[in-house]
Amino acid sequence: MRIPQWLTMLSGTALCSVAQAQDIPPDVGVADRNRPAFDAPGLSAGSLLIYPSVTGRAEYDDNVLASSAGKRGDKIFYLEPEVRVRSNLARHAFDLKAYYHRSFHAKLDTEDASEYGANGRGVVDVTRRTRIRFTGSAERNAENRSSLGSFTGSRTRVKFDRYAGSAGLEQEVGDFILLGKGEYRRIRYMDTTDPLGNPIDLSFRNLKVRNATGQVSYRLRSGTSAFVRVQREKRTYDLRPGDPGFDPITQTDRSAKGLRAEAGLGLELTSLVYGNIRVGYLKQNYADPKLRDVDGLSYGADILWNITSLTSFKLTAQRAVDETSSQTTAGNLRSEFTADIDHELLRNLILSVGTRYARISPAGLSPRSREYEARFGARYLLPGRFMELRAGYAFEKRSSANPAIRFSSNNVFVALMFKR
Repeated sequence: MRIPQWLTMLSGTALCSVAQAQDIPPDVGVADRNRPAFDAPGLSAGSLLIYPSVTGRAEYDDNVLASSAGKRGDKIFYLEPEVRVRSNLARHAFDLKAYYHRSFHAKLDTEDASEYGANGRGVVDVTRRTRIRFTGSAERNAENRSSLGSFTGSRTRVKFDRYAGSAGLEQEVGDFILLGKGEYRRIRYMDTTDPLGNPIDLSFRNLKVRNATGQVSYRLRSGTSAFVRVQREKRTYDLRPGDPGFDPITQTDRSAKGLRAEAGLGLELTSLVYGNIRVGYLKQNYADPKLRDVDGLSYGADILWNITSLTSFKLTAQRAVDETSSQTTAGNLRSEFTADIDHELLRNLILSVGTRYARISPAGLSPRSREYEARFGARYLLPGRFMELRAGYAFEKRSSANPAIRFSSNNVFVALMFKR
């Protein structure tokens, strides 16, 4: 009896998945693993590997403006070319990416936006036990309407420039690892207009953030370590009391100094569970006495559990103070949890399902809110063609006593990526 060709291909793909199970790195999740049979080889230029790609994505969002009243749905098309450059050196390493993303809305063309930029990271191996790590980015982005920190009431999505960089020194001393790192962020918002065309000056949102981190880790045994981390942060808004252009109505100075001190464990349990958990104390002291200082429990977790060779579970948790676009609320104390499951149904078909929950308490007079998200998706890697097909659905909701920030939305998309 002749076996249909599609059944032969399906069986072969499934058998290959089982055969390669022994070669899978134990500390990498299903969605992030290399797949040499489907990954693009890239272009070689001396000690550099170059990976160009372009993605076309079509989606439908039933609440494009993330509004609680008068929902407006729209079809959106995205064009997203990118190029990634990685080093191929015996020592040292760096990874750079440049991108340009353009969105086109079928009805609400005022929501169209171009986003572009470059970011990268690297490590310099000074000696076998001494390393310098650095990151950098320069980007022009547009705020997502569904983001709690986005500016409401503007005719178009608010554009902003973001520049960031960090440098750190890592030193191994016996079983200890010492780390010192400095970070800097500069965010500048473009002025916009209201629905009637009146100008809106957003210079009150421009700020600089400086961060210093010190960490001491100690190897308890193979794969497990204990660490203590202390972070100091300073947020400085461009417009301060007495400066020309400082808001004469609210007279609120939202600049602040923060502290975060945590202790935790880096885990590697039975070659199945990896990640870290941490707990400690945080505080955010605001320059303006009208604002409520934030202090309390700090915690975080990043856990990967490879349940089987074909199924991964990821859990993250974080409690931190976010920035906000409000002139009377200086920050949002956000406690957020996410969980994701990835399953390799076939070597070239990965299914994913995830959820997110966040509880937000503003440092000011605004009411509290909660966010909920559920999503699922699929990735199909086309054999031998270096193409990737993606599809998915997401539901997102924010509940609050403030109707201006309440919303719910449904989003469905399909995307095709071409890789080289």
